[in-house]
Amino acid sequence: MSSGTTAKDNTWKSKEQAEEAQYIHNKEQEQLRAIREQLKSSKATDSSASTSDMDRDFEGGFGGQEDLEDRYATTSGEH
Repeated sequence: MSSGTTAKDNTWKSKEQAEEAQYIHNKEQEQLRAIREQLKSSKATDSSASTSDMDRDFEGGFGGQEDLEDRYATTSGEH
């Protein structure tokens, strides 16, 4: 067979397409595995950080806003 007829051969074309699809599938699986590993590692660090957040004093306020008052907490709702 010459190179021109190989491209027209449906068996060869199907084989090539199957190999390409398998390669793409394997690459996608590798990427998904890497993303899952990143998520696992970030969740592990987040959970340890949130534990230390729970140990804080909640009465201390947040970001320098401890002195602000909620003006709408005592209104009758007619504003």
